[in-house]
Amino acid sequence: MKKFISALLCAALLCAFCVQVFAAPQNPKQAVTAWLANSGNTGFDYTDTSYPDSLIDWTAFTLAQAGESPDAAYAAYIDEAVKNSFDLLYPSDLARIVLSTTACGLDARNIGGHDLLEALDAVDYSAQVYLSSLAFPLLAMNFSAGFHFPDSTKQTIVKTLLAAQQPDGGFPYCSVDEGWGISSDCDTTAMAVQAFAPYYDTDEAVREAVDKALVYLKAQQFDTGAFGSPVFGTQSGESTAQVILALCALGLDPTAEEYCKNGVSPVAALQIFLSDNGGGLNYANAEDPLTTYQILQAYEAYERFQNGEPTLYTYVERTPGPTTQSQTDTPEQGTDPAGAAETVDIPNTGAGAPTAAALVMLAAAAVLVVRKKHA
Repeated sequence: MKKFISALLCAALLCAFCVQVFAAPQNPKQAVTAWLANSGNTGFDYTDTSYPDSLIDWTAFTLAQAGESPDAAYAAYIDEAVKNSFDLLYPSDLARIVLSTTACGLDARNIGGHDLLEALDAVDYSAQVYLSSLAFPLLAMNFSAGFHFPDSTKQTIVKTLLAAQQPDGGFPYCSVDEGWGISSDCDTTAMAVQAFAPYYDTDEAVREAVDKALVYLKAQQFDTGAFGSPVFGTQSGESTAQVILALCALGLDPTAEEYCKNGVSPVAALQIFLSDNGGGLNYANAEDPLTTYQILQAYEAYERFQNGEPTLYTYVERTPGPTTQSQTDTPEQGTDPAGAAETVDIPNTGAGAPTAAALVMLAAAAVLVVRKKHA
């Protein structure tokens, strides 16, 4: 009996060890979140408050919207940064900070002693030529709860954005020629679609523009399922993430066959741009918080889409906690496009543990039986 119990205990311990060692990789979203939340990876300098750092703002927004706690230093940092640079802020800066502070539970009406919502409302959007100063303010206005932005202001932004659409259906970084021509790009087009999303079902002009933009975006997809600029042969995690965000904002499934190439969807293709540590890889194949936060936004947007939850640019008060696991899609079996993402397998990490635990408990029970017999 003693030999039997010893063998059973060894088997139980071996099983438990195997469950830990041979468990499948963690959920990609969890890995990306962990990387972005690690200050050692981002290297942000919260002591430099001369001007708001967009990477710090977007990281705070993204972590908060993903249900995680942003860096504790952010509140004091952004307050001081706005105080020191308020008169220099562009509309895109105002919008970004409104998004980040609101998502973090701060009052955007009192950051650095300034009401950022009033400042955002006071901008002359008909004169804006950089599309980031149109798309992000519109997203911020629809994100801010408890503050009513005039419909006339929003409509001015919509009309100015619509006027910037190019014949190919895409949208450019800037609507005027600054010396190198005006050309559409994937990222700006996807951002414009995100801003238009709330008006798609009610505004015929917006619906027509968005439909054309989707045709343009599809033309920017690589055989790997990722997006970027086929003209220059550059695919990127940032472009891929922005397209996922655009599709989810419209209520479209980014893993649907329509948005796959060689059986690989944009969601699966995100794996191409992740390091082993979960950091997003930029054009130089180096870990970069800029790429990382956008990839996390895409994972969060897709997870919300799967769960029937509000889109990423919808403010919902959430309690920070562990990232929820969800099943992202995988390439169809039998497909192996060059450079395509490997199969995304998000495991139920607790699946094998009960077996090991049961064996341990069984062995322990046997020990107790033996002890009682020999008591």
